[in-house]
Amino acid sequence: MMYLDRNNLPPTFGELKRLVREEGREEGREEGREKGIEERQKLVAVELMKDGMPVDLVSKYVKLSIEIVEELKRKYMNN
Repeated sequence: MMYLDRNNLPPTFGELKRLVREEGREEGREEGREKGIEERQKLVAVELMKDGMPVDLVSKYVKLSIEIVEELKRKYMNN
């Protein structure tokens, strides 16, 4: 009698659905982590500028572009 080896069968629709859902969740978590890191960088940049650090040094140490740091300066420092 011949037995089917489950490892050699293609995934079922339910398994495919579960795999796609898991991949989507992981992508969402990764995007969330990246966004959180960027938001933290922006917060640190604003705090450094409040303490008088020039834009070019903030950009260098916080790893944000000068354009983004200047935008943050316009948005949060001219109040």
